[in-house]
Amino acid sequence: MVNIKTYAYGFPRIGKNREYKKITEKFWAGKITKEDLGKGLHEIEKSMKNTYAENVDGYPTNEMTMYDKMLDTAIMVGLYNPNTDDDYFKLCRGENALEMTKWFNTNYHYLVPDFSKFNGDFKYNINYLPTTENPHFIGPFTFLKLSKGIDNFEDYALSLVKVYRDMLSGYDTVHIDEPAFVMDLKPVEVFLIKKIYDIVCDNNTTINLFTYYEDVDWLRNLVYDLPVNGVGLDFVNGKNNFRNVISVGFSKDKTLFAGLVDGRNVWRTNTRDAVNKLNKLSKFTDKIVVTNAGPLYHLPITLKGETHLSHFLYQHLSFATEKLEELNDIKNKDHSKFSVYVGDWNNKVKDRVGNLKDDDFVKSLDVTERRKLQDKILNLPELPTTTIGSFPQTKDVRLNRLDYKKGRIDTLEYNENIRKFIREALYIQEKIGMDVLVHGESERSDMVEYFCQRLDGISSLDNGWIISYGTRVYRPSIIHGDVSRSKPMTINEIAYAQSLTDKPVKGMLTGAVTIMAWDYVRKDIPIDQVAYQIALSLQDEIREYGKVGIKMVQVDEPAFREMMPIKKRYHNEYFDWAIKSFNLTTNTNPRTQIHSHMCYSEFNEIVEQINKLDFDVISIECSRSGGEIIEAFEKIDFKRQIGLGVWDIHSPAIPSKDDMVKILKRALKVIPRSQFWINPDCGLKTRGWKETKESMKNMVEARLEVLNN
Repeated sequence: MVNIKTYAYGFPRIGKNREYKKITEKFWAGKITKEDLGKGLHEIEKSMKNTYAENVDGYPTNEMTMYDKMLDTAIMVGLYNPNTDDDYFKLCRGENALEMTKWFNTNYHYLVPDFSKFNGDFKYNINYLPTTENPHFIGPFTFLKLSKGIDNFEDYALSLVKVYRDMLSGYDTVHIDEPAFVMDLKPVEVFLIKKIYDIVCDNNTTINLFTYYEDVDWLRNLVYDLPVNGVGLDFVNGKNNFRNVISVGFSKDKTLFAGLVDGRNVWRTNTRDAVNKLNKLSKFTDKIVVTNAGPLYHLPITLKGETHLSHFLYQHLSFATEKLEELNDIKNKDHSKFSVYVGDWNNKVKDRVGNLKDDDFVKSLDVTERRKLQDKILNLPELPTTTIGSFPQTKDVRLNRLDYKKGRIDTLEYNENIRKFIREALYIQEKIGMDVLVHGESERSDMVEYFCQRLDGISSLDNGWIISYGTRVYRPSIIHGDVSRSKPMTINEIAYAQSLTDKPVKGMLTGAVTIMAWDYVRKDIPIDQVAYQIALSLQDEIREYGKVGIKMVQVDEPAFREMMPIKKRYHNEYFDWAIKSFNLTTNTNPRTQIHSHMCYSEFNEIVEQINKLDFDVISIECSRSGGEIIEAFEKIDFKRQIGLGVWDIHSPAIPSKDDMVKILKRALKVIPRSQFWINPDCGLKTRGWKETKESMKNMVEARLEVLNN
């Protein structure tokens, strides 16, 4: 191999100390000016560029966004035309904010461009065009494929690409992401892509096109027919890309951007294996660039500062900055930093999983028989109201947790403060007239991290933040060994809350699939074994709830669709273990009513699989996605109870009673009243108490209006 270069893209925009979140939220709060916001974002982007420049030969520019790159693209091509930053953010989090959903099978979210009211007149917005060289763009096919409200895809595409061609003609080189190329595409779509890029490339611009997250089924067409300069392929998550390149070859006149470093998991790259692949690929082209397999924003910025991790685990990890270093290790054929990781074993856990039988995944009573038992125990009114679990994480709540972590208060004072927060949350809910209460989760920093810190075999991070959407950040943990529960995780707080009221209080747990989706999973054992280990730990917690009088438990699985493979041919294998893990978790006393919660994914596509999860009640996002999810449940034999969210908690706007009534009436045309609950889209952690209380009051009033009409 001669003159191998390195290239990286998708570096995290969060900033080493979450500067992106802090600056943007200060602007929202009116504490800084538009100019301060722009300066702050520029400094973060400058830091990203410097990190690239110190480690790799090439990289794109214009990777920063004020909130969302899909929205930026929609504005760039004339779908939206915000005049001010405030107008921009109204599309993100205002009263009429765009629908939000998961970006492919990741925990990153994007805003969904809506073409239902578009006049079809694409025209690029020069104010949104980047001024730097080798700018990053989302490709036209991916942009349209992930949008909604398009009645004639080909007409829109052929109109849009002329604007893309004109936009790109002002640059020498551009970086285009087309992850939608890895979806299950029809031959007519592949043919359309060829037409799209014949037009886009009708200029003198050098276009490098990147695919990732899976393999491209039509690889021969991609590498031979598309008139682009370079093609990026994912050789880590693309199960067949490498084999297919070996089979069909690679165009001699194109550059191969070989994605050999995982952009989605934190384990060190097997550089020996990567170099072997590189050597084989070099037989087909001498134009090879070593790059990451997918954007790096799914990873924390750097390992530096994670000092509490064991030395053994630390040496097997690699975050975004370290991934850049690995590109050079592959380039230089340096294998010294890699060794095979084998997780911590626990024989009791392995025996317990190994002894599972089919009956362990099936409840003793079906949902109809359980309903009869539970109705007598709970005695709930028609159309019961509840929330999803969390309440506002106020300054006092966060300070209590920080003071305890820093040793400024002792355990006794910390727990008493938690009890005070619980009492306040219960009082507010009862005063408003909620039917099923929650304790508010003031002891939890995050719905996943909280459990990871209490389960053996998982390590949490100190500063390993990543962005989920907008400014919403969280810290994934690392599942590195056999997972078990050595003591109760949530019992004390829930039991205390239940002691304060005669109304039912829901126990709150995060399901195995979501814990895995939002963390980094070990790769030394099969993934279903990891899921069952976590499920059994959660099952132990639910059984203990019953001992302290908790009659209702919610197991959240917002990532149930998120982990679903992009390719349909892999769906059955995934759903087999994912459904089993939920049913194993909840296979407890049939008198305990099991709830689940899902949000911000296209769940209407998988309602049949959702129906195989043996819950009693599900709450699911509805306010942004409108009627699609309602129509989906109409098409199946759904015997369970359901709450379709009536207010979008990701917006600070307070929904009116009338807005909620509209959603309720629409839903009740499909879902029988006897099966229907009323709730928000998601937890209320990110909201303030004022808007939360007003919204809950409106929700209770909306229920009364629907009942009386």
